[in-house]
Amino acid sequence: MKQFDDATLRQIESAHPNRSTWLSANAGSGKTRVLTDRVARLFLEGVDPQHILCLTYTKAAASEMENRLFRRLGNWAMLDDAALSDALRQLGADIDLSGRKLERARTLFARAVETPGGLKIQTIHSFCAALLRRFPLEAGVNPQFTEIDERAAELLRGEIVDQMAEGSDAALVTNVARSCGVSDFPALSDKIVRMRDGFAQPLDGAKALELFGQSATLTKDAILGQVFAPNTRALLNTLVEALKSGSSTDVRAAGRLATIGELDLGALATLETVLLTGSGANDPFSAKIGGFPTKDTREKIAAQMPEVEDLMRGVE
Repeated sequence: MKQFDDATLRQIESAHPNRSTWLSANAGSGKTRVLTDRVARLFLEGVDPQHILCLTYTKAAASEMENRLFRRLGNWAMLDDAALSDALRQLGADIDLSGRKLERARTLFARAVETPGGLKIQTIHSFCAALLRRFPLEAGVNPQFTEIDERAAELLRGEIVDQMAEGSDAALVTNVARSCGVSDFPALSDKIVRMRDGFAQPLDGAKALELFGQSATLTKDAILGQVFAPNTRALLNTLVEALKSGSSTDVRAAGRLATIGELDLGALATLETVLLTGSGANDPFSAKIGGFPTKDTREKIAAQMPEVEDLMRGVE
């Protein structure tokens, strides 16, 4: 009897048809082979092909498994007794290699080909679709429905967004695009569709705030009160003057800060672009403590820097 290495023995054990097996392994390590071996052994044990169901995640995996299985069964039909016996032993050392078992192995290809409806090797998606078509009334679906793939879904979402952007919801689409960026819009619309149940009931302001872990009584004035102190305006004036004589980076920051009028939410948005790190930083949207302004400018306003850093933390 041929000696198997440990890895092969584990595969043989996993393919045993009388065991319920959960298999976890890296890509290319033989998971499809184990599943194919398991189906072949079920055939050898006399299980009718139409009573076996194999589910995979992708169409490519289903096609690969079916090709491997037919290739193996077709090969068995052409082997002599010695070669066929050796091939069956590769499936497991405990297989009874009687003449009857060899005869059955040679007929499996024809039985598989003649299986009514073909072998049931399909994706999870197609299996679920078949169930829905079998029970359309219970599922509440049109029995003539067709599945939609990712590419078609993406195109459909794009068409819907375009219609919204040209219709009565144009302002809404514009505001959302301004917040998330045009390039991120497809990903956002995909998330909205996937979480559509969460949008089934309109949220009032209090419930929306709770979703973000904020108090239901949070107001704009409360936000501004957390950030701006009575001396903030004077502090900003001092900071702008110091930045004007600093590096080119400081000068650009001075130009942004100089546009601030009222200390409102618009001012807070401007401060975020100057005092916080960007979205691509290692610690995005965090206070630039020790990094803003540049060193020379910090030294000029050393007495005010503790207040500047407090403002940074408030904005953060």
